[in-house]
Amino acid sequence: MSTEAEYDRLINNKWKNFTHIIPTDEQAIRGCRAIYRKAMGKPWKGKVEIVKRKNQYTRVRRGVMYVNPNRPQWFHKAGWHDMTHTLSHHCHRKLRPFDKPHSERQTILETELTNYVLSDAFSKYR
Repeated sequence: MSTEAEYDRLINNKWKNFTHIIPTDEQAIRGCRAIYRKAMGKPWKGKVEIVKRKNQYTRVRRGVMYVNPNRPQWFHKAGWHDMTHTLSHHCHRKLRPFDKPHSERQTILETELTNYVLSDAFSKYR
């Protein structure tokens, strides 16, 4: 299980220099599809919807990806940071169903996705 210090070093500290601009609905949908494709190695084939209530997570349920680009929270910034975090948990659960939610391998996956979202390759979605 990853410690808080490791998580801060590998993930949270990378977001500190990132300008947290809330993406438009279209940017959020395209970006979340790209994050899913990066994590799973295949494209998302289901429906994608923007959530209407601000306190809902970005998540996948019953074949629909619900995307919330502006969920207010305490520990993470809204926008790409939050969407990357929540999608990393969904993808980790699908890839490794018997691992714990905050295992070392989930931290590694979230680190890879964070690096991808902060890279120039992802800039077309921002």
